[in-house]
Amino acid sequence: MEFEKLYNYIIRRNLYILKKSGFNITEKNFLIAILLTSFIPLIFKIFLNFTIKSTLILTFMYLFSLMVIPSILYENKIDKFEKNLPKALYIMVLSLNSGRSVIESINEIINSDIKEVNIAFSKIILLMSERKLSFEDSVLIVSNSLDSKLFKQLGRLIIENRKYGGNLAESLNTLAKTLEDLTNLKNQLLSVASNGLSVGIIILCIMIPATAGLVGSFLNLISAISSTATAVHPEQIAKTIEIIQIGTGIFGFLVAIPMFGIKLNRMVIMSTICMTLGILSFYIVYNLSIIIFT
Repeated sequence: MEFEKLYNYIIRRNLYILKKSGFNITEKNFLIAILLTSFIPLIFKIFLNFTIKSTLILTFMYLFSLMVIPSILYENKIDKFEKNLPKALYIMVLSLNSGRSVIESINEIINSDIKEVNIAFSKIILLMSERKLSFEDSVLIVSNSLDSKLFKQLGRLIIENRKYGGNLAESLNTLAKTLEDLTNLKNQLLSVASNGLSVGIIILCIMIPATAGLVGSFLNLISAISSTATAVHPEQIAKTIEIIQIGTGIFGFLVAIPMFGIKLNRMVIMSTICMTLGILSFYIVYNLSIIIFT
């Protein structure tokens, strides 16, 4: 019974989120993806001489990353919806100012084919036409079905305006302008943060591990031409990998905070990416340098 609850939470919950995100993946294919993902660290252990500790850490991070990808895809869908929302509001404002009703203005949004947004407004009209629900009930149902605080606020604004009266076009125009300004400000801040942090990722996750690999291959070269120098043993390489793996993983975990905020799913993904970059940089440079030096 407990296994079934865990299975439903991990597997079927993620499949449901993927479906909400627009990806129809079967349960079988998702299980195959989990199996293949768990094999990648084992391949690294066999061919790259990983320690058990490194293998377990990488297995955990890869599987955890796979589990959080559906939530990231769904968040991206909501973000795209909210970014396109001001465009829809401007269309609605123009339609209202031309003397059309709220429902006619919503139909204008649907006909404009604004991605993600037109689907939400289409559901409102569908509930009214097929299930014969009132406009207010239809707006509430659709707004509550989406994990968008902005759309819920928009729904309440439209309902209250129809109930108590007021200049809806002016209110929507103010809301659209505010959302547009906030989006532009967010993009500017993210651009500045990304530029600085990308340099840090290159240095800490690529350059430093690559330098460690270069030093290791150079020591092997010295040991080959000198009878007194000691070669770098595989155990030392494996221990170096552990240090690089943990260091780059922690860096990736922290670097995601200024970019995305405290969001565990994105922090795990960034940590896994930085960890993988560090390991690959070390091994590629280490082996290439040995070939070049010899």
